[in-house]
Amino acid sequence: MIISIGTIMYSTVTYFKHERWQEYLMVIDNIELGSQRVVEISLANYTSTFNDTQILINNLNQWQTNLTKAYPGFGVALTYSDVTMDNSTRPLTSQINDTMYFSSASANFNFNITSVGLTGYKFVASAFLGVILNATYDGNDLVIFIAVEKEDSTPVTNLNKNSFSINNESLANINSTLTHFYGMDNGVLRIIYRIVILNYPGLSNVLVAVVDPRDIKVVANSTVT
Repeated sequence: MIISIGTIMYSTVTYFKHERWQEYLMVIDNIELGSQRVVEISLANYTSTFNDTQILINNLNQWQTNLTKAYPGFGVALTYSDVTMDNSTRPLTSQINDTMYFSSASANFNFNITSVGLTGYKFVASAFLGVILNATYDGNDLVIFIAVEKEDSTPVTNLNKNSFSINNESLANINSTLTHFYGMDNGVLRIIYRIVILNYPGLSNVLVAVVDPRDIKVVANSTVT
């Protein structure tokens, strides 16, 4: 009987510990996921106007406050560092004549759960959207080739006419076609969107804005060849 009771008590304690750690693991996952969403939403809000460069820091401060309210008694303490928000260009190593236009944001995080002695847990949250743009004329039609990628050079799928604006006008309102195909670029798989604008007036330069499903925007321009 004593052995049986001991076994039951041991099982109960280990089950409680397992269930409790599952709860803490869920807290960790939720904090990482929430931090990622704060970075993405902040970048989307920034790229809607490209004006508020402090929006990510302001949102992170609010996120810190919300966490202490969301997990009372856990002793959750989140800090951040190395915050960046950028809207710029960079040359492509694989294509000398091509330029990638991108919008990006990132932050390093460190958080503790003092109620269980968890300290120094670190992770990075980042958001990125980049485009490579080329434009040419085929008779009277303007033909645009544009590759769109997010973090880790992952191709962005499921873009439609509402995702693109040409010279500040939505592609959905222009007499045009939108198709896509897959291509390899120095070992990187890209989805190339092909936009054909019918009977478009001859321009020397074209401005293209792309908005992904997260509402992050990139604006690129290209000389029409």
